[in-house]
Amino acid sequence: MMAAIAFKELRMLLRDGRLWGLGLLLALLLGGVLALAVQQRDSAERERERVELAARAQWDHQGERNPHRAAHFGLYAFKPRSALASVEPGIDAQTGQALWLEPHRRNLALYAPAADAAPSLGLGDFTPAFVLLALVPLLIAVLGHASVTQERELGTLRMLHASGMRGLPLVLGKWLGLCAALVIGLAPAWLAAGWLLAAGQGAGPAALLLLALCLYYAAWAAITVLVSVHCRTSRAALLVLLALWVGAVFIAPRLSASAVEQFAPLPTGAAFWSRIQHDIDHGLPGEGSAAERAKAFDGQMLAQHGVARLEDLPFGANARRRLHRDAYATKVYALHFEQLWQAQRTQQRLLRVATAATPYAPMRAVASALAGTDLAHRQHFEQAAEQYRQEYTIFMDEWDMNSTRGVTSFESRYAGNAQWQATPRWRYEAPGTGFALRQSLADGGLLAAWLLVALAALAWSARRLDP
Repeated sequence: MMAAIAFKELRMLLRDGRLWGLGLLLALLLGGVLALAVQQRDSAERERERVELAARAQWDHQGERNPHRAAHFGLYAFKPRSALASVEPGIDAQTGQALWLEPHRRNLALYAPAADAAPSLGLGDFTPAFVLLALVPLLIAVLGHASVTQERELGTLRMLHASGMRGLPLVLGKWLGLCAALVIGLAPAWLAAGWLLAAGQGAGPAALLLLALCLYYAAWAAITVLVSVHCRTSRAALLVLLALWVGAVFIAPRLSASAVEQFAPLPTGAAFWSRIQHDIDHGLPGEGSAAERAKAFDGQMLAQHGVARLEDLPFGANARRRLHRDAYATKVYALHFEQLWQAQRTQQRLLRVATAATPYAPMRAVASALAGTDLAHRQHFEQAAEQYRQEYTIFMDEWDMNSTRGVTSFESRYAGNAQWQATPRWRYEAPGTGFALRQSLADGGLLAAWLLVALAALAWSARRLDP
């Protein structure tokens, strides 16, 4: 009986011109937005590669200079974008695209794309993810709001009830029919998206994203049928669904983000850098000030090599001092950046709890994780860039230390292009699909829970269906 009802519902929706009209419109809209996003992503990647090559060429051909001065010339680390970043840009639009790597100091990313965006984009980004996550649920509401109310309005629900038709197979059949119609109606959109993303070689994450979207749409379909069960008229059901859609997509995420920012604010930039400088100058608890640490280190070097003056050391003393100071500064930076990341992760967990009342937020979080544009991927990139910064600055200072003796100035020893070209190159290996799955596990669980709760509520309501 359930299969017959599902088939009948599917046939009615296929005969309804709204499915084909809205499905075609959605496919064209998604195809156009995604084509533009893919073109912009490809253009940005080509530009990134050109800038990386140009920056490296400038580094490799600095000419003769002191290696520490050369290190201050600095290098850039750029974060590559995955194919799915065209679908869900995540936080990449608000965070910088490049990290400036220089001795002694760890920096935050620069050149956020949002800073160059048109003022109108502040009203909200119209991305492929917005089409898939916000507009498709609206399509589901339009198609399915009358699934049960129409039967009630036409009197057929009373006839089915009188003939012994139970409510559970009826409402589940309606839900299955709506899901099947969505699969058919959205097929052109899937084909357009798959064709545009094929060149990006993101088949694994794309397949997982499609699976998550199926769960997401199935949950919205169950909510739609559930509202239709409890409303007396189709108009009332549509109004309720529109209110739920506006609240889930626009109101709840924004209010939750504002509340989380008030409850667990991040430190200001001035306070963040001030605390770092304080700990470098005055030392972490029990470790002494910078002057005390420098004096103790000088004494240790003299005692270790059995000399009375720094000038008599068999290596460059200033370079060795820099290595010691930078190692301590690196420890301080790591501590404070980890505290900052922990505060960001705390905000993320609070936001997950605050937005658990809507399936939109967990679905967007899953999409960001699979696209590599979430907080975890950003932190992975910044940590890799920091490790490279330490590697290349240590490489330069060790050359300076081994090429000089005693206390020397910046003008005492020069290196040439061969030294700069021997510096290890920056290569970033983005984490694999397993990393994205681990990061999206909690939000994916919320998404699955939404589907289960919606189906359970649908089953409970079906037993008390009022014809």
